[in-house]
Amino acid sequence: MKKQITIVILCSLLLGLAPKGFGQNKDPKIDSGKNLRNTILAMLRTAKEVKAGAMTCDASGLLKSIPRKKMVASKEDLAKEIGKIMDSLTIPYSLRAKAHVFHGMEYFNEVDKMTDYVFKIERESYGLIPPSRRKIISAYYYRLKRAQKEGFNLKKISFKHKKCNVTIVTNLKPVKWKRGYKKNDFVMGVDWKIKTEVTIDCPCTKNSNKEVKKAIYTYTANTDGPMRFDDYNIDHHKISRYGLRFGKLLSPKLVLSELKCCLEKANPPKDGSFISPDEDINDENTFIDTNLGVSFAKDEETEMIGAAGVLFNVATLGNNPLYLGPKVTVNTTSLSGSEIKATKVLIGPTAEYQIPIGNNQTRILTGINSGYSFGNIDAFGFKQTTSGFTVNAYGGVEIGLGQNIALGVLLNLFEYNNTTFKAEEGDLETTVSNSTFITDRAAITVGLRIDLNKK
Repeated sequence: MKKQITIVILCSLLLGLAPKGFGQNKDPKIDSGKNLRNTILAMLRTAKEVKAGAMTCDASGLLKSIPRKKMVASKEDLAKEIGKIMDSLTIPYSLRAKAHVFHGMEYFNEVDKMTDYVFKIERESYGLIPPSRRKIISAYYYRLKRAQKEGFNLKKISFKHKKCNVTIVTNLKPVKWKRGYKKNDFVMGVDWKIKTEVTIDCPCTKNSNKEVKKAIYTYTANTDGPMRFDDYNIDHHKISRYGLRFGKLLSPKLVLSELKCCLEKANPPKDGSFISPDEDINDENTFIDTNLGVSFAKDEETEMIGAAGVLFNVATLGNNPLYLGPKVTVNTTSLSGSEIKATKVLIGPTAEYQIPIGNNQTRILTGINSGYSFGNIDAFGFKQTTSGFTVNAYGGVEIGLGQNIALGVLLNLFEYNNTTFKAEEGDLETTVSNSTFITDRAAITVGLRIDLNKK
């Protein structure tokens, strides 16, 4: 019996004298992961919700029903994420002879350009530093810059809550690095912005009236805390530090960024005339376009222009209407009283794209008018007939005057003509001509546009 007691005592002494943590030694980054998890949970729990406008579905109640602990990764997963952050931020070992890791981050706050950052570390102008070393320093500068701009996304979390899919992404963004003092040692302090975005997607069914279809909530808060990197002792053995710590939260806030509700469906009447509230109804179908104007150029006869057409809304491009329809345009100099009398008629399709601006009472117009053209010319008693093909591109503006009427102003921007001239004697001549607004021939028309749709 005494022998057994002696063995137990010896074993106890051996265990008591064994190095602490042998087989139990914890990675200090696990504590960092635990601290980060508690910090995010505190933000989710204490964030002050910014009041949204009137809502037809209860997104806030749905969010509150989600267990907060499911919205944050485990301390082990967060410890791994912290390890990735530390690896990304630590200064390359080859630079530590001239710039301690703290200086490498602290200098970043003091400069605006990469070349100034290189000088801060090397104390030499950029051009005098070997290219290989410049590359290392500049790469680290842009690494810090990217961290401040984009932050670090932690492990994405996805799960099903009730009938909805929930996805959560948390981002840590370093706002500023600053050297501090903690427990008789220098540490790098970091100001952080924490952002957690919660996306909730739910199916809509016949019985889900006024329920959430999609909601995106965004939590934000600011905090700060020390950063400690792995180091090496005099024997060049790696010493594992604790990574990151996060302190008191500042201004935790919750904002509803996006909300879509399941629409309430009305029961269709028995006569079958029901129109779904989700159906897009196009009330921009047909209008009559009438124009009068002038076309003039240097050293050429001034022409009077008259046009009329009917345009139909045939498609929607980029949420803006596209119209297509027949149009007749007449150009004539017979009203000018000169020795040259010319008339040209263009019949063919017109395509017009309209871009509403403001309150939809004003629209920018672009279009193409083309087709078969014919006419006659009487110049000093010499007569010819013409025929051919014409295309002109135009731009303009439409200004609403009332419920079914608008004023249109059109400018011909470019015109192409392939025309055959036939004299009374039977001679034929084909010419091709182009004219551009301002430089060649300007054509301006003003007219009324009458909407044929009942409002």
